[in-house]
Amino acid sequence: MAQIIDFAIGSVKTTAAVGIPAGAGPFPGVVVTFHRYGIDKFTHWLVDYLVAKGFAAIAPNHFHVIPPDKTPDDRKDYLTDEQMVLDLRAAAAWLDGQAKVLKKKYGLLGHCMGGRTTWVGLEEAPELWACGCIWYGGSALKPMGKLPAPIDRLDRIQAPVMGFSGKEDKNPSPADIAKFDEGLTKHGKWHEFHIYEGTGHG
Repeated sequence: MAQIIDFAIGSVKTTAAVGIPAGAGPFPGVVVTFHRYGIDKFTHWLVDYLVAKGFAAIAPNHFHVIPPDKTPDDRKDYLTDEQMVLDLRAAAAWLDGQAKVLKKKYGLLGHCMGGRTTWVGLEEAPELWACGCIWYGGSALKPMGKLPAPIDRLDRIQAPVMGFSGKEDKNPSPADIAKFDEGLTKHGKWHEFHIYEGTGHG
């Protein structure tokens, strides 16, 4: 089962959901970035699923930036791409420090808000990742903080990217995915998108 641990992002004290398979290893590592509901049952399930498949996994708590009197619905007032990059770097550093984790580049994946965060991580910390996997990462055509929007930073990506979304989804829409496809192709980045008929967001 995924465990909640104390987790430091620079001087900030927060939490993370983590799991490492039993056995000697070394195991490949994955950083998981969550959706609008934070570290919830689905995040725990995803970490557990990755562990069952032989991966060490960590999902950092991005919501450490939200004041105690606010809720995840207020997240857009506090989350920035700059902070997300710090969170993802700290998560990769945690994997680096685990004796049973393979010390190479890691996988990065996320769904919904986390899909957008996956774009951000692939672009702003490209040296960390072996691959990126994006499930319906919405709002990636807009900036969140001072950095340009993810759609405008595709040239920075170094890892292969795979994405999944529904044809009936409005955020990201198939037209949004087409823009990412065009940009990644322009910059010569390996990518593969799967769009599912009759399927909405998530």
